[in-house]
Amino acid sequence: MDVQRFPDCVKLLDHLGLYLRDHAKVRILVISEMGEPLVDVNSWEVMEKLHKLAEPERFTHIRLQKSPALEFLLFEGLFQDREIMSYVIKNTNNSKFKAQGSNVVLTVKIKEDSYDYPTVDEWETYFKTINGKRNWSECHPGERADTVIIKNLPTKWYSLDSNNPKPCERFLRDAFALYGTIRKVDYEDCVEDGELGDDITALGNQFGIPLTFNAYIQYQNYAHFKAAMSGLKGKQLMRLFPGQKPTFSPFVVDYERNGFLTDKKHRLRKLERERLAEEAKRKHEAYMRQQNELMKKQLEKRQRKKRKMEEKKLEDAKRKAKGPKRKKKNKSDIGHSEMKQIENLEDECKQVAAKLLKGIMLKIAANERERLLKRRSKEKTRSVHEAAERADEEAAGEKAAQKEENGGKEAGRCQEKSQRAQEEKEE
Repeated sequence: MDVQRFPDCVKLLDHLGLYLRDHAKVRILVISEMGEPLVDVNSWEVMEKLHKLAEPERFTHIRLQKSPALEFLLFEGLFQDREIMSYVIKNTNNSKFKAQGSNVVLTVKIKEDSYDYPTVDEWETYFKTINGKRNWSECHPGERADTVIIKNLPTKWYSLDSNNPKPCERFLRDAFALYGTIRKVDYEDCVEDGELGDDITALGNQFGIPLTFNAYIQYQNYAHFKAAMSGLKGKQLMRLFPGQKPTFSPFVVDYERNGFLTDKKHRLRKLERERLAEEAKRKHEAYMRQQNELMKKQLEKRQRKKRKMEEKKLEDAKRKAKGPKRKKKNKSDIGHSEMKQIENLEDECKQVAAKLLKGIMLKIAANERERLLKRRSKEKTRSVHEAAERADEEAAGEKAAQKEENGGKEAGRCQEKSQRAQEEKEE
């Protein structure tokens, strides 16, 4: 399929197959013929029916807009070009069909949609008003009408590496330099549900990589900015390579209002990105060191295993060199009956060993019990003897004390008798 088939396309980047085409946008209103509320009507089934009504043509993008009431369903659709749009409007407008699983008859009203696009008066009035409030100056880039925002550009279409999609600033400069000299380019990742075309949504976001990004293009002067805003109005992005079908992606154009590309903010973002890049580099280096250490340990383990195998082979070679040894009878060389006999003998041996072990354990237990009883008997006899000895010692002590007491009394009586005898003599 050649580019000449689309005479209205504008080349952005030829080597990436990126072009601009006119935006063919329609507004589709689905209402009940009798004015009944569409409570039980499935919007996905209605969307499928709209695709069938548009055949043999097809929507590049269709989505349901939020309906303020349940009396109707409002859709927004995009086509490849205005010819297809005119054909579909002619053949689909005022079509009727019955909702699945319901008796409600629906009517389709389709017409070309107007574009909600910023005007020259709008941005000039905005910057005149905001400059006084924010203390901005038209002499400073980013504080005036010079930056275009292009939202929902497919990330993969502007990336250098398909495995790690990341917008290339050089591609953005080359693409949008079509309208004038570019001063700065920047971007931020985003994914806004419902804003992508069906072909782009089909790519998926399986690896956590943003599907789309917002591009900020700051032009050198006001004339180039105005040319870009005018040239991008009512356009959509097309990707086309020779021999392939074109792929379309709608985007949204607006002017930048918050000073995203002022020198100060741009410098801060640059420093933050450098910090994050340095941190990611350190983490990668730490991970690589860890992997290298792990590989080194695995290599050392394999080398040790290899040395052991070589040593084992060397020992086997030495044993063979000394002379053949008597070959042991292997189980694989024994017949089935012999194997069964061996197994029976092994079982009997195990049983006998278990019985012997049980007898030995019982004998050990009996001996231990007998030894324990003898020790207790000896301890009991010794305690009895000690108690008898203590009793004898106590009795002997009492006798000695009584004897001493009796001896003292006799001595006193003898003394009294001698004194009496002496007194009698004196008289």
